[in-house]
Amino acid sequence: MKRIHLDTVKTLIFMGLFGLSSGLLAAPQVSMSILAEREIRTADENGQISTRREPASTVAPGDTVHYTLSYSNNGDEAAVNVKLDNPIDPAQLYQAGSAWGDGAQILFSIDGGQTYKQPASLTWRDTGTGKEQAAPPERYTNIRWVIPTIPAGSDGAVGFSATVK
Repeated sequence: MKRIHLDTVKTLIFMGLFGLSSGLLAAPQVSMSILAEREIRTADENGQISTRREPASTVAPGDTVHYTLSYSNNGDEAAVNVKLDNPIDPAQLYQAGSAWGDGAQILFSIDGGQTYKQPASLTWRDTGTGKEQAAPPERYTNIRWVIPTIPAGSDGAVGFSATVK
């Protein structure tokens, strides 16, 4: 059974935090932490399935991993148009519709984070047929959350789920 160590993924996700439109002279101070949890399903003696989460230090094919990116603005001014970029581990498949983030615009990339669009606008050209097609979620390589404003002293979270290939 192939196992994937998630420390590398966490480092890449953390490096994806960038871009405060208010510039370097402003006083917002946005920090972020990442939690990766794997979903554990168990059945009791009556066959009832229960689900719980535990920290995911290693995962195996078929595991579901839930990522939560928590952010806070410890500065004394609001942070405006904050972009949180998150690569999707190539050994995992994004679970369609699982990205969340109250008030955030959620965009996706299929080109390694070079461009981001709404899912309905993501297309790719099938090399076999030469036809332009809608990009299915399994082609997503990155996720971006654009948070309009993080007021001074406030925090929040965004996240998504993926399945290990």
